[in-house]
Amino acid sequence: MTTQLIIKKIAIIGAGPIGIEAALRATHLGHDVTVFERHHIGAHVTRWSHVTFFSPWPLNTTTLGLSTLTQSNQPTDFPADQYPTGRQYLDQYLLPLSQSPPLINKIHEHTNVLGISRKHALKGDLIGQPERAAQPFVLLIEKNGHQQYTEADIVIDATGTFSNASFLGAGGLPLPGERAFTDKIEHHIPDILGKERDEYANKRVLVIGQGFSAATTLEALHELKQYERATQISWLFRSPPASFEVIPDDPLPQRERLTTFANLASQGKTEGITALANSSITNIHCSGENSFQIEILRNNHPQSFEVDKIISNIGYKPDTELYRELQIHLCYATEGPMKLAATLLASAAAGSSSDCLQQTSAGADVLRSPEANFFILGMKSYGRGSSFLLKVGFEQIDDLFADILNDSNE
Repeated sequence: MTTQLIIKKIAIIGAGPIGIEAALRATHLGHDVTVFERHHIGAHVTRWSHVTFFSPWPLNTTTLGLSTLTQSNQPTDFPADQYPTGRQYLDQYLLPLSQSPPLINKIHEHTNVLGISRKHALKGDLIGQPERAAQPFVLLIEKNGHQQYTEADIVIDATGTFSNASFLGAGGLPLPGERAFTDKIEHHIPDILGKERDEYANKRVLVIGQGFSAATTLEALHELKQYERATQISWLFRSPPASFEVIPDDPLPQRERLTTFANLASQGKTEGITALANSSITNIHCSGENSFQIEILRNNHPQSFEVDKIISNIGYKPDTELYRELQIHLCYATEGPMKLAATLLASAAAGSSSDCLQQTSAGADVLRSPEANFFILGMKSYGRGSSFLLKVGFEQIDDLFADILNDSNE
């Protein structure tokens, strides 16, 4: 006997890759879907559109997405061995998908979700009781200065973390006065070889961070220096030199190249890059309109120097304010959903491969929280972690709609 689908009203927050794919899946299954995007479709991807993906096309698309584009007479002949840039991904896949017939009039750009709660229950009401799940969600949204409520049966937070950069100070706190000059610091990977070239050419540049974002920035600066010889590059990071793990026979050539580059640069073996290992920033002073005095501890010894530009590639963290009034169990270490965070941390503690390609979504149960029918998908589901890949997010969508929503229709 076939179970009749109970149509759910689903609100998705964030029109990035995961939000768009989740909306497409929900619409395909017959649900009533609305996507709320604070900026514009693919806003976060736009910010790093000049950067090339680590992973090839097949890992960044879905079967449903490709079939939807085909039905819309859009090309889908993406080479399996090609690694797209963010711009190529936007122009050839994400934006056409967002404009396809299934999603027409379902995506509301420049619409900010200010908060989410239950319509007739406060945060502390009906803990663990089915009566709470029976209450609809209420979302406070704002567009063009006008605020109003809207309701949903299911809410998916796919807002990511890219707009909430980590602070530079001790223990993750802001440096004294950092909030006052944070707009003068670049918190993403700038387009150093493109439209932002003049911002960095022949400048004293400090890069902070010990991950692949910092390595990507440094590689671009190093290439810039080959043409703009007066460019000075300093790289500050907390770890010892050569801390990038080498994956034998790495299937991702971009990652392999950056690993080699970063490990050499961190040891001071790359001409033009001054490596400041085992270092932390203790203070930053604006020494002029466009310059900074940097104070650091390097191997527990104080140093100071002056730079013109600061690029902070130290990571991002989830903004949890959105669901403050909901009963969400968050990990005390990562601020990701507790069940998923525990699974990821346990895997790391067991010595599992650090190769992000080996990660999976870990099943439907880890997506559940005490707040029934509220789900955090995509990059934000990893909290402060940085090893998320789109393929994992697509698997999360599979789990969500195959298992959890099926449960709600029984």
